[in-house]
Amino acid sequence: MSLFTLDALTLDTTGELRFNGALPPAEIVLDEDGAVLGQGFVVDDRLRARLQLGDAGTWHVATEWDLFSGQLAGDTWDIPGTLDARHREDLGVLDAGSFVPRQAYAQALVGAVQIQAGLVTSHWGLGMLANDGAHDALFGRTDFGDRLLRVRVATRPFGPDRPLTVAFAADRVVADDSATMADAQAAWQGVAAALWADQDVTGGVYLVVRDQLEADGERRSQVGVLDLTGSVSRPVANGLDLVVQGEVAGITGRSSRSRTYTSPEGLDVASAGAMGRLGLEAPLWNASVYGGWASGDGNPDDGVSHDFSFDRDANVGMVLFDELGGAIEAQTWNHLTDLEHTGQAPDGVDATVTEGAFRRATYVQPVLGVGVSPIVDLHVGWLSAWSTAPIANPYTSFRNGGTPTNHLGEATSGRAIGTELDASLTLTAPESWAARPGLRVQGAWYRASADMGGASGVYVLATGRVRW
Repeated sequence: MSLFTLDALTLDTTGELRFNGALPPAEIVLDEDGAVLGQGFVVDDRLRARLQLGDAGTWHVATEWDLFSGQLAGDTWDIPGTLDARHREDLGVLDAGSFVPRQAYAQALVGAVQIQAGLVTSHWGLGMLANDGAHDALFGRTDFGDRLLRVRVATRPFGPDRPLTVAFAADRVVADDSATMADAQAAWQGVAAALWADQDVTGGVYLVVRDQLEADGERRSQVGVLDLTGSVSRPVANGLDLVVQGEVAGITGRSSRSRTYTSPEGLDVASAGAMGRLGLEAPLWNASVYGGWASGDGNPDDGVSHDFSFDRDANVGMVLFDELGGAIEAQTWNHLTDLEHTGQAPDGVDATVTEGAFRRATYVQPVLGVGVSPIVDLHVGWLSAWSTAPIANPYTSFRNGGTPTNHLGEATSGRAIGTELDASLTLTAPESWAARPGLRVQGAWYRASADMGGASGVYVLATGRVRW
């Protein structure tokens, strides 16, 4: 929304005020002692506001903030500790962590080269690895976003009318899934990317070289990432389009962030992941099959880590990973850091808590969508997920001599994680409105596999928001 325009100078403001009302599956059992998630109905909110000043197409400066973020009212979960980045253990929207700068940068076009410098968010492809937390998930919620101090140059080498963009960047990571500057983790990376984007075909390659030093000043990760993405849309009949989207990535290098008894100096890294969609789109309906795969480490003693994780905002379903997996991770961290249980917390234990990121797993989710009208949208999907490594809780399996056991201390033998039925109904005001109110109601029924404890239940999430 433009506040004013003076000659070529424009001041724009955009944003979103969001309220979530959630009823989590409170009776999820998290360990063999019978601890449960224990969270009843809760309301959280967030004000995301952006201000941009500049001359369109030539230069601009911009800033964006998440304000008053947190659980506003209701019940907190019963899991001790403060490592969960959503801080579900607390009520409050006036803490320091409730005010987060997302962007504060300047950008200018110098000849044929665009230069950008400052605090930015990062997104690439389908958001499997680099995710800005600003893209609505098919199901569930997005809460974070990768934030970087970045200097970037980009250009269209074959002219402004050709859809090929090449970019190079140098980053200091402020916060992402692997590092947080506030926790004294120092992560630097160099990025090179090329993207071809026209109306129906998009394809790109994203290369990252990353060096990350942990807070102890000793443990270090040095890895390279190759990420390929693409999408194609083609008409197959009158009013019917075939859509194919995908992203695949591999990571290789060396890391001493986590160490084992057989590899005390660190581990080699060799992991990979992929996600995609095959769909048919018509004016009033769409049908798609979504899927993804993240490699898992079947042999934790071989000196090589094969574990791959999606970004925590690249949601897969609503419950099995975000709620069930995230809660189990937080409780496992409590056990691993309790010196009465372990004697000494293992290196890299902080990486246990991912807020329910999809990792070491594969999934398939057919989804049917119906556009009742331009402002009403309904989606229903069935998710099935399996582990790509033996189902093994780090705490109970270590205590059991390395034999895979789940979070309940039960021996595991299969790879099934579980299934869930997801549904969402979205009401959105027309784009022509200056302020667009919206309502989204989502629900999920889930059943975890026997190897994941066999729990079943319902999760409900209602989101009211105003965008401008």
